[in-house]
Amino acid sequence: MNATHRIKIVCDSAADLPAAWRARWDISVIPVFVNFGAESFPDDGVSLTHEEFYRRMAEAKVPPTTSAPSTGVAADVLRRALAQADHVIAFTISPAVSSTYNAVRLAAQQVSEERITVYDSGTLSMAVGWQIVAACEARERGADLAGILAAADEARKRADVWAIPGSLEYLRRSGRVNRILSSIGTLLQIKPIITVKDGVVDSKQRARTFRKAMESVAELVHQRAPLAGLAILHTNALDLAEQMRALLADVAPQEPERTIVLNVAAAIGVHFGPGSVGAAILSAAQ
Repeated sequence: MNATHRIKIVCDSAADLPAAWRARWDISVIPVFVNFGAESFPDDGVSLTHEEFYRRMAEAKVPPTTSAPSTGVAADVLRRALAQADHVIAFTISPAVSSTYNAVRLAAQQVSEERITVYDSGTLSMAVGWQIVAACEARERGADLAGILAAADEARKRADVWAIPGSLEYLRRSGRVNRILSSIGTLLQIKPIITVKDGVVDSKQRARTFRKAMESVAELVHQRAPLAGLAILHTNALDLAEQMRALLADVAPQEPERTIVLNVAAAIGVHFGPGSVGAAILSAAQ
């Protein structure tokens, strides 16, 4: 392992980093768990495929839930990563939406606190992923630990995510959205746009129709152009993702590989339900 790769990157599964990118940069994943009753599955896309997850979700009498990885599970991943590196940076989704950060932090204390940096991304899905990409690219350029963390910090400021739930019912059940907002949205058929930024979960705007909500997301993305990264997110709704992609075609990054379409992690799908769509972006550096 050369000097630039003595720092290894780890993330949790809700970061939504594509498998090809995980392989390219040798990124280890700490799985969040998806629970159907007494059955618990690591959100690795293998133990529970997207197809199986949404089939079971549709058939379940009791909606699925998520749980953070145990400290032991997180510690195992961190320990294996440290066996290949001098230092590990573990990216997690925001503590505002998951207790994963705390589980990873406790695991780091058990394994080797001085050799592990647990990084709170302040957000979720590919808004975390773009921070990881920035860190990996800095490592490729030969940056040291401080330089890699500085690159992640800078990307954190430029990363945003917006999502339109297919139904507020899943967010209401999960407790991840204000119950008053859920009631208003259901009664008035308002479509909120959910965002997570700097550890704050918020509803940026509300629209009367799903199409209007998609157009509002597109407007938010356009306001942050030019883009260095664009991820179209969906929960088993490729048709909606393609509509969103069309709305954003004129501001997509010039490099084709920096625009991706993702069926998000099951751990996120649990809370948003099928038929949701959104975008996670990285604005270009000024």
